[in-house]
Amino acid sequence: MAFNKGRVCSESTQSVCGSVVTDRTCRPKLWHNHYVHCASTGADENPPTGSPGTGLTRVTLDTVTQLLIINFTFSGLTTPTVAAHIHCCISSPGNAGVATTVPAFPGFPMGVTSGSSNGVLALTQAASYNPAFVTANGGTVANAEAVFVTGFENDMTYLNIPTTQFPNGEIRALLTPEPAPGGANWIGAGRLVDDAAKGGRASE
Repeated sequence: MAFNKGRVCSESTQSVCGSVVTDRTCRPKLWHNHYVHCASTGADENPPTGSPGTGLTRVTLDTVTQLLIINFTFSGLTTPTVAAHIHCCISSPGNAGVATTVPAFPGFPMGVTSGSSNGVLALTQAASYNPAFVTANGGTVANAEAVFVTGFENDMTYLNIPTTQFPNGEIRALLTPEPAPGGANWIGAGRLVDDAAKGGRASE
């Protein structure tokens, strides 16, 4: 990983999933966190599903702790959920295989049309991956992690929620990360980890 060292005290503007975020704080410049805050929609599926379902996805990759922190909510799906995972590695609007654990993230609410999920995947652990993804990338967790992190950092991953009516995915969040200056506290990752320990919530 390449880190940018030094100190930044000037105003900076970033685009996070189309929203402009201006940061005026003075802090060490150490880009080891990558943050995504995106909408999940049927329009981003390939092919588009026309689903009225929507969602809000927050994903943080910390390349120092090697943790992937995943928080999202969703509602308005046409039929109950059957899975939830991250696909890698292809540029939008392509379709790629499932990279993370199957059929769904730990604690993800299955069989519902709305709900939320908070979780953490340790990228050094085999249980965090789809076995097929590990096999396709050299057969080791270390290789799978390297491929996944490279894909994530280069806009080649997406979070997908399949349902009964749309088993290949009803709504999708395109994960386009931005560097998160100032470490985990800048994005509240510590709070997200606390939330993740409590598990997800769901409603019919």
